[in-house]
Amino acid sequence: MVWATLMISDPGFFCGCNTDYFNSWGKVVGLSARVYAPWAVVHYHVFDGTDIDREWCKSNGFSYSQEDTPDNYNQNLDQRRAYWSNMRWVRATETFNITTPVISIDADSIIVKELSKQQFLDDLSQSWVPTAPKREQLSLASAVGYGPDNARTIYADRMQHILNTSRLSWADDQKLLRSEEHTSELQSRET
Repeated sequence: MVWATLMISDPGFFCGCNTDYFNSWGKVVGLSARVYAPWAVVHYHVFDGTDIDREWCKSNGFSYSQEDTPDNYNQNLDQRRAYWSNMRWVRATETFNITTPVISIDADSIIVKELSKQQFLDDLSQSWVPTAPKREQLSLASAVGYGPDNARTIYADRMQHILNTSRLSWADDQKLLRSEEHTSELQSRET
């Protein structure tokens, strides 16, 4: 299935992953959001998704899109992972309206504490990336919070530039997020 841009206007979570990761880990994101942030939209973008994935999302009230891995990244698992791990952030910007607060979150995450809509909106008054200052690699790339600013567009454009001019590799997202931390568009948040 070809990826089609959506424009979700309600705040919430975006979870992009491949079908195996979705079925091993990703469903917990939505189910935990249902318990601790029931007001939130949860959207899954599944690379190489299946009808079973789509039906599970539909039956559980989650929005869903899927995308086949392009042939030039489909030669081996390392290439596929490089594509999935980097393009999920771009797809998040294409799924939610440009000013809609959204957290693009890793599929192996879980929400464990109540999160009110007001707290979510307050936390996303500006875009942010979680950091771990004691680690060599500062940006965790486990989540990116997109606020009503232009950070998501800048980030997606830069990732798309890498895709168009070279070859995506593992951790390009983290390198790009690390470079973004020092701009006014993306605030660092210590974890």
